[in-house]
Amino acid sequence: MQPFKELFEQRIRQFNNPIISNLDFDFSTVSERLESVENFEEKIIIPSKEKELFYRGERINSPSRRLIPTMLRKPGELLNKSEFGVLHIDSEYLLNYYSSMGEFVELFSKTMGKVSETHLYEISAFAQHYCDFSPLIDFTRSVYPALSFALKWRDTYEDDIVLYVLELNNKSDYTNDINTADKWLNELNIYLSAFDEKDIKNAINESFEMRKKLILPDPDNFRLQLEKLATPASPTAKLIDVPTNTRMKFQQGVFLLLTDFNLFGNNYLTKNIRDKFTITKYIIDKNLCPLIKEYIESNVPWYSYKHLMDVEGAFKEAIDKK
Repeated sequence: MQPFKELFEQRIRQFNNPIISNLDFDFSTVSERLESVENFEEKIIIPSKEKELFYRGERINSPSRRLIPTMLRKPGELLNKSEFGVLHIDSEYLLNYYSSMGEFVELFSKTMGKVSETHLYEISAFAQHYCDFSPLIDFTRSVYPALSFALKWRDTYEDDIVLYVLELNNKSDYTNDINTADKWLNELNIYLSAFDEKDIKNAINESFEMRKKLILPDPDNFRLQLEKLATPASPTAKLIDVPTNTRMKFQQGVFLLLTDFNLFGNNYLTKNIRDKFTITKYIIDKNLCPLIKEYIESNVPWYSYKHLMDVEGAFKEAIDKK
């Protein structure tokens, strides 16, 4: 007969794993550290040549640098304008927000294209790059722009950097058609509240401690109940591959759109995204950063940070290297 202590610890693990997976906030369940050149070659460079992957780089591994749209990075400012501490962000809200930015919508309509609740992709893409406010998150098809945005061409690196690597599992979550992109934005559905991540974690810990003192219920049933709670609060994710300008084409830029979820402060559950996409959050050791920077300068200098905003200079670099 299995000893009680061993059985109890086994049951605890059966509960702990689904808790961590379903209530993951920052892709910690898919995080992996890279600390050597060999690791970097094996995990990043080789797959980038063999698979269709999408990338995003962050200049620092920090809780303040979440995978989150630009418009939601300062949730307190948005919540200050709400009456009940909860804000519903949809296509109407987005259009009204852009319309409140002086004559921005009028100028865009005259020079770039039409704007309406059913045609928001182009202005959202423009606002992402020039106004720093949109429901979109920048990704790229090429690993090199993502790494350069993370490296920022600094002389010294005091912190590790982050590289998100995303693989598409289902073509229905991807589009290169602007009408589909407009449709997805027209269906935008985000609820923002002031509920803090610490409050959630404290509630989880208290619940877990209570369960340890009681006879634990069936773990499979518990997992199903937990998924029922976590799934509605986690975003559905879509990839939009419709370049809107020359710079975006050069950077091989795509957008990740998160919708149908609840945002607690600047936190959200990652469950649905991890179920839909194969995604890994690579934390790259700061000591590797100068070597990666040198690798890019030697092999693809046109993707160095100084050229990401300067397409003309990038092509001059390519001609000079030839």
